[in-house]
Amino acid sequence: MTRHPSEESLLALAEGDVREADLAHVSLCAECASRVEAARAGIVLAGRADVPEPSPLYWEAMRRRIGQRIEEDRARARWWTWLAPIAATAAAVLVVALAAGRAPSPAASPLPGLAAWSALPPWEDDGSLEVLEGLAVADAGLEALDEELAVGSLLADLSEEERRALAESFRGAGQGGES
Repeated sequence: MTRHPSEESLLALAEGDVREADLAHVSLCAECASRVEAARAGIVLAGRADVPEPSPLYWEAMRRRIGQRIEEDRARARWWTWLAPIAATAAAVLVVALAAGRAPSPAASPLPGLAAWSALPPWEDDGSLEVLEGLAVADAGLEALDEELAVGSLLADLSEEERRALAESFRGAGQGGES
């Protein structure tokens, strides 16, 4: 004998939804056949019952109760929406804290490190930039002068004090002063 059909299958059989495998089992099994007949009798009895329509107060009370449950669910959902990001943030902070505590420390360098150094002054203090700007906008005649006198190499060989003095003289000449 095969396994008994589920309650849902027997109820479907009682309602007229015929499945061949279930029908074959019910025709051979007296227990399942009696359960199908009991279900059919229940369906017939429920169909003959005279059930009065509920009063309007019932529907109003049901509507209010459903509204309350919806609000309770929304309030519960709001609480969880705050809890989840906070919990995720706390977990991330914990992971970072644990990872930072276990990170291997870098090995000490056998050679002392060199301080950062540049041959050029910071651009804010570099007066030669103003000289170069002046040269960039000057006459094309300076190109010929530069070829003859090698002004570029002369400017490169100036000391800090000489560069500042040259920049000051150019500033004075540009503002109508004497140089």
